[in-house]
Amino acid sequence: MSQEIHSVRAYQHLRNRLISGDFEPGTRLLYGPIGKEIGVSATPVREAAGRLANEGLVDLIPQIGAVVRTIGREELIEIYGVREIIEPGASAMAARKASEEQIAAIGEELAKMKEATHAQELGGTEVTTREIKRNFDRADYGFHIRVFEATGNKAIVHTATQSQVLTRVFGIRKHIHDAESMKLTCGHHQAIFDGIANRQPEAAFAAAVEHIQYGLEHCLIVMDQAEAAKAAEEAAKEGGKNEPAAKEAPVETPLETPTEEKSE
Repeated sequence: MSQEIHSVRAYQHLRNRLISGDFEPGTRLLYGPIGKEIGVSATPVREAAGRLANEGLVDLIPQIGAVVRTIGREELIEIYGVREIIEPGASAMAARKASEEQIAAIGEELAKMKEATHAQELGGTEVTTREIKRNFDRADYGFHIRVFEATGNKAIVHTATQSQVLTRVFGIRKHIHDAESMKLTCGHHQAIFDGIANRQPEAAFAAAVEHIQYGLEHCLIVMDQAEAAKAAEEAAKEGGKNEPAAKEAPVETPLETPTEEKSE
């Protein structure tokens, strides 16, 4: 294979792993080990990291290499702002233009989300297993991509997919995956799907707006909780450093009892 093909393979592999949440923000991407995963050298992986940096997913740091970006509250709000502008319109357009096959494909992704949710309910644990979370997130992502594709507009597919990817890498991992939140997400997607399947653009538009606003609100709550916990932990550590060492209690020396002088 040519070097260009190796680079494309490395890019797709890395991008998929980022979307799946395999790399937490701040993680350094090791070119050699990642290359071994797909049978290429470190060079194509380095080239792939350059493409991912152009997409805003990683930072290229001298002497270190590629590191998954960490974003703050304001940037997360901006990403969701882009989604709120594009995705409701895409959902409405899909309601007008989607073929029956495309509607069926959207419904299949929703069915996969519901299957993962049902598996979580049967498991009875508060938080999902890695496999259930992966299946749910993959179907969640697929649902949105199928909606974008149903618009028949390549520019919308490209732009909307990019904002979805940013959400997956920086935002969705902040969601807590329990049965209740998974069912709520399925409910939002069901409303979008119903609007599209019933050829009701306004309903699809409104459902998409509600879904995105809920996602942002939930992400910010979890982000704020994590930052508050981190600040409390750092304050506790700092307090421990500054706290004066406990003074040892003075050892009481018993008073000597004067001996009585013997009378001579």
